[in-house]
Amino acid sequence: MNRHVQFVKNLNRFRLVTFDITDTLLRFRKPPGVQYAKTAASMGVKNLDPNKIQNLFREEFKNMTKRYPIYGRNSKEITWQNWWMLLVDNVFKRVDDKLSQAQIRSISERLFEQYRSNECYVHIEGNVELLKMIRDVTKYVGVISNSDPGLERVLSSMNIRHEFDFVYTSYDLGVEKPHCGAFLKPLEKYNVHASEALHIGNLYEKDYVGARNAGWSSLLITKSADETQKAKPTHVYSSLREMHNALQTIDIEW
Repeated sequence: MNRHVQFVKNLNRFRLVTFDITDTLLRFRKPPGVQYAKTAASMGVKNLDPNKIQNLFREEFKNMTKRYPIYGRNSKEITWQNWWMLLVDNVFKRVDDKLSQAQIRSISERLFEQYRSNECYVHIEGNVELLKMIRDVTKYVGVISNSDPGLERVLSSMNIRHEFDFVYTSYDLGVEKPHCGAFLKPLEKYNVHASEALHIGNLYEKDYVGARNAGWSSLLITKSADETQKAKPTHVYSSLREMHNALQTIDIEW
């Protein structure tokens, strides 16, 4: 069967296709620990350990998420911008307790801007080609991401915002994937039934299972052997390119 015909056959049941972003369509240019150390060095704070920063970042992200869920959405104390500033401040306070508050805040502000631009991200191979092909065969294409409103700026700076009819972040929705509510809003807005919706992401529980629990179909992109074994064989792929090829060459049972 012609590759395009097979692609259309696999997707023609869907009126809505949504994507996760990080490690699905875009990825970090460098791990946060490396980027944080590089930015600090450019501002005169040199010789920081990227691995230590990376570990502290993970710890502080968990701490902030517990204290102020969904980037502080329901907090009267901080905005989502302040949420990130405080996280980065806390990381650098623990990395080097000799740094002044002024130094730390300058680094935090620089990083905040960098992570809302194209400086910290790269396209995952084949993402634009796939988006354009999907737009040709389905009615609505969007984003459902556990992130903050700054994602809009990132997508614009990476020149793919125009490929989407909507961008819904967990901050916008008030819930995070895998909560079914994260998948309900686009169905209501575009009058689409869950059986006509497909979600593509890189996390087994949050993307693959979350979408299916909401009545959607879903595809998983992961290199994790454990997660690969959990998903149906024709639903899981090691890369976006591999998934795209499968959509063009095999029958996928949803």
